[in-house]
Amino acid sequence: MHLNSKYLNTLINIFLGVAWATAFYLLFYGFMVFNGAFFLKILNGILHFVFGLFFVLIVELIYNFFKMLEEQKTTNKLLKELLEKKCD
Repeated sequence: MHLNSKYLNTLINIFLGVAWATAFYLLFYGFMVFNGAFFLKILNGILHFVFGLFFVLIVELIYNFFKMLEEQKTTNKLLKELLEKKCD
């Protein structure tokens, strides 16, 4: 992942790492906390993991929003330059 803003890029990468760590922690927690058959433990762990992936999805959507914003700024700048050249 790379954005033009160094600080925003670092912040989003930190949040993404925390989101993945949370997802794997919830997988482990869901597997270990359930007392029952092995299949049900795995199913419980996967359900907890899917809930953790929701946080990863949110951070990825925020990253995509900022990436799209940067691309729109670049496109607008280029279009303004083209309009100035065409009007001259």
